Amino acid sequence: MADTVRDILKRPGHRLVVFGSGESFKIPHALFRQQPLKVGEEVDIQAISQRIRAAENKFALEAAVRMLEMRDRSEQEVYRKLTDSGYSGPAAAAAVAKLVDLGYLNDAAYARQAVDRLQKKHGGLRIRRELRNKGIEAGLIEESLEDTDPEDQVAAAVKMARTSYFRKSGEPEAAYRRAYAALARRGFTPEVVRTALDALREEAAAMDGSDDG
Repeated sequence: MADTVRDILKRPGHRLVVFGSGESFKIPHALFRQQPLKVGEEVDIQAISQRIRAAENKFALEAAVRMLEMRDRSEQEVYRKLTDSGYSGPAAAAAVAKLVDLGYLNDAAYARQAVDRLQKKHGGLRIRRELRNKGIEAGLIEESLEDTDPEDQVAAAVKMARTSYFRKSGEPEAAYRRAYAALARRGFTPEVVRTALDALREEAAAMDGSDDG
């Protein structure tokens, strides 16, 4: 079906081509450079679409590899970024499957590494939310958290809350509530928060005792 290119809008990762009929479709930047269009040009939409679909698997895989060169990503993160950049679902899925087969994408390894990194500043609740947002399956999330040492979580919470707890003068209960809220925002569980703040209370009491002496 012939139609006229009415507008070409530049978007992150792709061009949105709008036709006179109102129909539109995304073309990834890499493919657009290979087969550029111009406003006012009359084209066969079906033929262009077929050419893009025939070539996009190669470009989608190359784009996925470039993503992983910058940092590790989950399978769903790569898939979403590819489709956001204008690649079709099948092309994005094929690129992800290929990288999984080659060992460059591994959600289990990604989850373990993310836990090791995040647990230094965040609690289990925040870590679970972060991994869910990356598309990691619930089973892999729980598996990656199994080796998390509760004492390490308490130590991280104490470190995170110390500045907030001792930052301002005032009533001890106000300092407790302030630090509690700060740790809750970082996703530490209530049990970890209470244990950490009890430790800070003891530290504060020891400091007061030392001053009195």
